[in-house]
Formats: sequence, structure tokens, C-alpha cells
Amino acid sequence: MVEDPKAGEKTYYERLGPEGRRHAREKPFSDAQCGKYLCNLGALLLMLDPPPHSILDFGCGTGWSSLFLARAGYDVLGVDISADAIATAQALAAESGLARAKFIAADYEGFQADRVFDTVLFYDALHHAEDEQAAVAAAYRALKPGGVMFAFEPGHGHGRSAQARHAVATYGVHEKDMPPAYVWRLGKRAGFRRKLFLPLPHEAARAVYRRDYLRAPAGLRLQLEKFWGYFRAASKVWRVSRSGLILMWK
Repeated sequence: MVEDPKAGEKTYYERLGPEGRRHAREKPFSDAQCGKYLCNLGALLLMLDPPPHSILDFGCGTGWSSLFLARAGYDVLGVDISADAIATAQALAAESGLARAKFIAADYEGFQADRVFDTVLFYDALHHAEDEQAAVAAAYRALKPGGVMFAFEPGHGHGRSAQARHAVATYGVHEKDMPPAYVWRLGKRAGFRRKLFLPLPHEAARAVYRRDYLRAPAGLRLQLEKFWGYFRAASKVWRVSRSGLILMWK
């Protein structure tokens, strides 16, 4: 029998255990990096056209990003390869009365939408693809002419991180580097016509809004901490091809 290369992604949520499933269900507020997630989704809201607007959320997991966007008035279809995750997302949508959020258990790499969308979102999802070129091509097919794909993905070096190696060893999932420069190469092959690289919102914000201020003494030290934060935020601009947010237009 041929081993399913996507078995890890399909069974990931089933294997988390009770505490892991509780964490996934209550994300982002259950996560130590809640500020990161809210910062990034807040930045996305600042960039999106206001509703009515349709969003296809690829690799949505238990649906926290889809539900967040639906609460803001967007019509969202969340897609994930894990049937267990999608069942949780559907239950959460029903509990919250969010009819704008719909969910489908499917492999986004070969996804064929029955309609087109204004926006396709990959939030921490494209780097789990077995065939990322197929995933980006699916995003292109699903977009309206002039539609935009957003990818919030870990950049250069992610695949070698301790966290990624642990996930691969424990759950058998894919964990890849997904820097914007590489995503753009995939996008050009799929047909996308232009792109924009930006710093990841949480990285830029974290450089400026830091707990160090709370511990710094008043006066010169506090001002130096502030300007050091500005410098760190500016430095993110020069690294966006290796670690950043990418937008691509159909």
C-alpha cells in the first residue's frame, strides 16, 4: 500500500489530545501568541475592501481566522484537509450564529471552487502544503480577475527550527520555508501578474510595542528604547523577501 503523504495533515487535529483540541478550538485567545494573530488579522482588515467582500481561507484549521473575518462582515469559505478540524469550525460557526462563515473539508492543492472570490488567504497554511505550486495555482483559479491572494507565512529558516522539526517528528506534517520571494516565483508560474512584499505586521509591531518600555527607567533610557524600536521596525523592510507578507494580484 502506498503511504498517504498528507496523512499527517489529515489526522493532525485528531492526534492533539483533549488539551490540544481545546487550544485549537479557542484559538487565538488560548495561544501565548494571541497578540501576533490579532495584529496580523487586524492588519488584514485594514487592507481589505469593506464588505460585501468574499474570502476563501485556505488551510483554515478549526476556523479561527474565518470566524474572525465573518464577524467583521465578510463572506468566508474556509477549506482544510482535516475533516476533524472542519467539524470543529462548523460547530463554532453554528454556536456563534455566523452564517457568513462556511466550511468544507477538502485538499486546497486541488480545490475547484464553484464560484470566484475577491480574496484568497493563506494564514500559516501554505508552508504545510505537499505541493505548494498546486496550492498557489488553486488560489489563482479561485480568484476573480483583479482579486488578491494574501500569504502570511513563516520565512527563511522555518523548516529547520526546533518547533518545525518537532511537528514533523510528532505529527508527520509538512513544515517548509515559505519566504515571499519563493511564493512570488510560484505565483508567476500560476499566472499572477504583480506582487507586493510587506513586513509581517506582528514583526513590525513587536519591534515598536515592547514590554521593555515597562521596565525602562524614565528619561534618556526610555527614549533610547523607543528609537531602538523604530530602528528595528525599519530593518524589517529590508528583509521582506526572506520573511514577510506577500500580496499577489490576478
